[in-house]
This record gives sequence, structure tokens and C-alpha cells, in this order.
Amino acid sequence: MSTQERIEAPHSLDSQLAARLDSLCRELTHSGEAHMQKMAFTHDEAAPHPGLLVYMMAKNLSVRLNGFEPVVFSAVDACTFLQVAQIYLTPTTAAAASFVDFARQAFPFTTIHLRTRNQRPFYHAAGDRSYHDFTEIVEDRGCSHSLITNPSLDPLYGITAKFMFGGIAEGSMVRLSEGELQRDLMHFLFFHNNYRSIPWLEGKTPLQKLATFEGFAGWHTFDPFGNQGRNEGHNGQTHRIV
Repeated sequence: MSTQERIEAPHSLDSQLAARLDSLCRELTHSGEAHMQKMAFTHDEAAPHPGLLVYMMAKNLSVRLNGFEPVVFSAVDACTFLQVAQIYLTPTTAAAASFVDFARQAFPFTTIHLRTRNQRPFYHAAGDRSYHDFTEIVEDRGCSHSLITNPSLDPLYGITAKFMFGGIAEGSMVRLSEGELQRDLMHFLFFHNNYRSIPWLEGKTPLQKLATFEGFAGWHTFDPFGNQGRNEGHNGQTHRIV
């Protein structure tokens, strides 16, 4: 091999690697876009309107308060990803019932169907049933309820579960007081609902997605612990989708 050929060989190899890398990046981008389109279609088909499908979850936090291990109950609307949550000291059926009442009041639309995992406090095996099971409690409040027996067959559950309070931030919760934990939950929800961009909503925030539905175009904030966002001339009345 001549000197010129030895000089040109590395440049040729670099060009081949760059071309292969560019091709791989295009293929990955195409695959990612196809996956996002598929998930967006699944999302729109399963939850075309706010309140039609709401996922409710209970998550134990890695922190102890007054001898208890607190649990965060979260409810995420599958259509808008709007989320409400509350902290309870014990994951009982009574706590779950209390949270259902809170969520139904806090959401600015009617909750039609609740879906949960088939685990306590939403489900009790035969022979270990509370006085009222959770399905009966939900139905008494005018909602329907279904159980997720296999989360891998419910892609929307896997998506919504990623947006719950806790996650990687739990490591910093070890020394929090109950008041500090509640404050952090309020801050999390305010950010999530009003400022968090959701890929499955084409980059919209939950509030921006809500605003695409009739009656919510003028909403500027959503805060489940405070005042709801309102239109001018709304006179403080919360509009609910039925």
C-alpha cells in the first residue's frame, strides 16, 4: 500500500462509520416516532374525553411519620393527564374511599370510570373482604370501577404511573415532616398540571390539553388544593364536563 493510500484509508473508514451512525440515528428516530404515534392513538382511543377513564393508584413512600409509613393516593385522568393526590398515613379502604370523594370534587369534570390495580386497598381476596369492597364504594358514588389484573396489557396504566408523586425524589424525603411532605406534594401537582410537557399529549401540558375541550379554553391554572383556573366572567363557578 502506498503512502497516499495509507493516509486515505482512515478517512474512508471514518466516512463509513459516520454514514452508518447517521443511518442508525434515522432508524431510531423513525422507530421512536412510530412508537409515539402508536401510543398517542391508543391514548386518544381509550380516553377521548376528560373523566371517561381515571387511573387511581396508591404508592407507599420511603419515609416514616409518627411511626406510620405514609401512602400517596393519586388519580390521573387518562385523557388530559390532569392529576390530583393526597397523603394518608395508612393505605386502608376507608382512606381510599375518602380519596375518591376528594378526587371527584377536585377534578373540574365528572369522573365516569375509575381503574385500579387488583391490590389492597382496592381489592381484597375472597375471605378477607371488608364490610364494603372498593367497587361497591365507587359505584355508590355514581362511578364504575374495574381492576387491572395484568398491567402489561394496559399501556395507559404504565404511562400514567410514571407521572406520580415520589419516584427519584423519594431519597430526599427521609427527614421530612408531615407539613413539608404535604407542601412538596402541592408544589409537585401544581408543576405537573400547569407546566409539565407530556409527550403523549404532543408536548402539551395537562392544563393545555384540558383547554382544548369546550368550557375550559380560558382556564389559566389548575390547583386541586386551591382555586381552579377560571374564565373571565366565570363568577367563581367550576365548570364540569358530564
